Amino acid sequence: MLEKFVKLEADKQVAFLLGLSETIVDLLNTSPAYKDISKALEVCWGWLENKEYSGDDIYFLLDDGTEFTGLFMQMQDEDNALKGLVWGCIVDAISFTNWRAYQFDNEEYLPAPIENVDESISQQFLDGFYEIKTINIRVVQEFINYLKDSNTSLKKDDILKFFEKQQ
Repeated sequence: MLEKFVKLEADKQVAFLLGLSETIVDLLNTSPAYKDISKALEVCWGWLENKEYSGDDIYFLLDDGTEFTGLFMQMQDEDNALKGLVWGCIVDAISFTNWRAYQFDNEEYLPAPIENVDESISQQFLDGFYEIKTINIRVVQEFINYLKDSNTSLKKDDILKFFEKQQ
């Protein structure tokens, strides 16, 4: 799957990870950090659709410099294995979006946790995503085929409609 992912243009790669994250985020709806997770995904969609946020804006949601908030710290509090997989996928998607935002801004220096992010993070994302639900293997295939189409909308609402039709 990595070879198919790498062939997608940069924004479609971001849409791929964010779209798949939207299919699993509700598994964390009882998490005390659910509002923070939802906000971070919204910011990432805002970056994808309108480039309205900077790499630093996105990074602050991952790591705000405290030991209590920021998604990197909050995910460490999860002790449920399934929810831990969901956290991992979502943080991978946000980190990847963050990396793309820094690239878009032509930032030379990246925060240390983002320095090692590249397209290969998609494999880590998918490894966890496949473990969450068996059907996710089919979901991934159908979604990447959808994104390969040059006329594919990268708007969150359109992508969510795609997933609704797949159910």
